[in-house]
Amino acid sequence: MYYLIWLLVSFFPLIQSTNLTDIIDPPIHNIIYTNSGYNSDFIEVSIGVPILFWNQSDFPMWTASDPHPLHTDFSSFDARRAYAPGGLFVYVFKTTGTYAYHNHEKSNHRGIIRVIDPSRPFIPIDKTKESLKKTRDKFLAMLDPHDDTSISHMIRTLESDTRLSRNCHDMSHDLGHRAYELFWFSRAMTWSNGNIENTSVDDVCAGWYMHGILEELFLHHPELQKNPETVCSNIPEKHQGSCYHGVGHGVMFSNKRDVEKSLLACRTMSNNIFVYRCFEWVWMEMFWGDIGHAGSNSLGWSIDDPFARCKIAKNDEKPTCYLYAHLGYLRSHIWDFTGVVKFCTKSDISSQDSEFCLKGIGITMMKHFTSHHLEKSESLVKNLSTSQKSAYYEWIIGYAILSSVPRVDLNTFCSDLRVDTPVCLKVLKNAK
Repeated sequence: MYYLIWLLVSFFPLIQSTNLTDIIDPPIHNIIYTNSGYNSDFIEVSIGVPILFWNQSDFPMWTASDPHPLHTDFSSFDARRAYAPGGLFVYVFKTTGTYAYHNHEKSNHRGIIRVIDPSRPFIPIDKTKESLKKTRDKFLAMLDPHDDTSISHMIRTLESDTRLSRNCHDMSHDLGHRAYELFWFSRAMTWSNGNIENTSVDDVCAGWYMHGILEELFLHHPELQKNPETVCSNIPEKHQGSCYHGVGHGVMFSNKRDVEKSLLACRTMSNNIFVYRCFEWVWMEMFWGDIGHAGSNSLGWSIDDPFARCKIAKNDEKPTCYLYAHLGYLRSHIWDFTGVVKFCTKSDISSQDSEFCLKGIGITMMKHFTSHHLEKSESLVKNLSTSQKSAYYEWIIGYAILSSVPRVDLNTFCSDLRVDTPVCLKVLKNAK
């Protein structure tokens, strides 16, 4: 087959054919590059099918992976040079996924290729609670595979609904997965796309839209776990922390929820802060993730004793493990917030571990009460010490800020508390 392709390359000036699927068997797929761009600019092919990029334009054609000019999303998908009019570039994808590309010589000419394996379909990701599925589907319908500016439209519409934008965490995972499926990494993230506004996806639903993108990326490219630091290295520095947080999700997906392998993948990163952020989401995915999405039949911990896994963790892993251990309790004690506070203040764990557990409850309280009455959260900690309350309010306030709750609203929240106003206001003053 490749000998035939070589012959076609050699004699293309004589052949000038755009219907080459009649000549080569097994099938190939042709993409014609014209003065107007790639035609077609959105295709779906099976894994292993040769894709032939024919330059029938008046311009040089250098076909390469997004983003421009780095080509780092999938560096092997790069012609490495410009092909003159009449030239042919051939590429075969050996992994499934969505691959966005452009002409390096004329970067506004772009395209997307979705590579599938019909024998191994991926399990659809569905993390949205039942009450929000219709809303999620409305936003999914805004994404147009032929127009990546539809990402900005979707995000602007979502963020214009203040109540929804503060309670869209799970739903935004699904939006991120779909955006990756349609537009691939850089375009879904929006940072490297010169054709649309530079949306800060780090802020979309507290970063969970971004984390959905990263989960899908690692599902299709598990090899990234060998060097996960490269995934976020080219994005703006101020967003990298949240990105590495999402890497924790991704490595758990690619490792089928194997916690030890995932923690080791996090440790390959050179920056300890990013290692810590990666640890956070490994534990979160372990305690709350859906085993069906990651292809595993095991939670990886005992639902009867969520702390057991944290107690045997390495010292630098313990804080992040205890931060999310409360989710293990809530998994079997739905809505029992009074009980989970007692769980986090058990006498058989250290005061530091207890405070990290309370910080985690603060995250959950903010998410739960954001659309209701956050002031009700005070009653849950009425019997705790000042330091324990500070830990609890620290992450209510921190996660609220991350979810774009205005500080003036948080000041009102603190002031309306019956007893804990001084503690809450001090936490708010020190919050970044």
